[in-house]
Amino acid sequence: MSRTLLWDAGPGEVRAGLLEQGQLTEFRILRQRRDSAMLAVGEHFTARVVRQLGTNKALVTLGGGAEAVLQPARGHGEGTRLAVEMSRAPIPEPGRWKPAMVRPAPGIPAQGEPGWHFSDEPWVLFLRKLVPTLDEIVCPDAQTLNAVRSHLGPAAPLLRIDPEAIAEADFASLIEAAVLGEFAIANGIVSIERTRAMAMIDIDGSGDPLALNLAAAREIPRLLRLFDIGGPVGIDFVTLDDRKARAAVDAALAEACTALGPHKRTAMNGFGFAQIIRPRSGPSIPELLCTTTPGRLSPESRAVALLREAGRSQGHGLRQLVAPPAVIDIIRQWPEETGALRRSLGAEIELVADPGVIGYGHVHVRQS
Repeated sequence: MSRTLLWDAGPGEVRAGLLEQGQLTEFRILRQRRDSAMLAVGEHFTARVVRQLGTNKALVTLGGGAEAVLQPARGHGEGTRLAVEMSRAPIPEPGRWKPAMVRPAPGIPAQGEPGWHFSDEPWVLFLRKLVPTLDEIVCPDAQTLNAVRSHLGPAAPLLRIDPEAIAEADFASLIEAAVLGEFAIANGIVSIERTRAMAMIDIDGSGDPLALNLAAAREIPRLLRLFDIGGPVGIDFVTLDDRKARAAVDAALAEACTALGPHKRTAMNGFGFAQIIRPRSGPSIPELLCTTTPGRLSPESRAVALLREAGRSQGHGLRQLVAPPAVIDIIRQWPEETGALRRSLGAEIELVADPGVIGYGHVHVRQS
């Protein structure tokens, strides 16, 4: 099976798409590390134990206000300083964040104060883990290709530039669909909604209920993998009274789930409910984009979108970035991103806060 990684690096984030036999099977967004929301599995930190949380668990601080649950914690009393490895990143739930999970990092000495970080950026960790399985990495330009090559060195697979392939993947439409949570199937729609307990999937449509359920059963595992949706997933199929019909839906779901990797699955009950449980090491794409406000881009996601639009803008004059105050306040805290954008454009950047602007704002190129 041929495996190609589409690697679209922009200000503040990388958008990556995995193609298998030419079909997009996985979409990932990798943000630069700025705060506790951007922690990634496999990263190492120095932590200090704050207090015990019960048998073999403890609350630790990672510095900068970030906390995590240490497990196992046996032998690490209050005040202990130790090196830890991220085993599950913080996960946003509606209205709140679920704290990260960490484990002791054996053989690695603690360095510096809590928060001291001594591993690569999340996007570098992601690349190095995936590279052995890839046939090639496709980049939109020479700058991106050279950045990938500099971090992978001799381990890099075939690297090539193909902006048309990146554009054809249409990552922007995937982001829009992930935020909205609605996906078309034959004669119906699959809706994915986040709750604190699980991701809930509903099926609506017209026509034959069995045909509608079969279409949903074949599509749902593809969406779970595409958007990295893990943990417990509840599926509310259209109710089917006939047991043979329910068995047919179960068989279709089981076959489609073979591409998911490790998971558990229940059969559809008489009320049309089934459940899939997948490993969950961090936020899904919808969770990363919306954080604690499902169905709406977070201020950080809007800030990244505005920077990416500025990066695509044409002309030689000053770029004026106009956005709601919350978005502008975030961009002001990102000197590295704005500095890199200024250098790539060869133009100055002006940030303008306008409470009347909707969405993530807009970019105005001042003619020089």
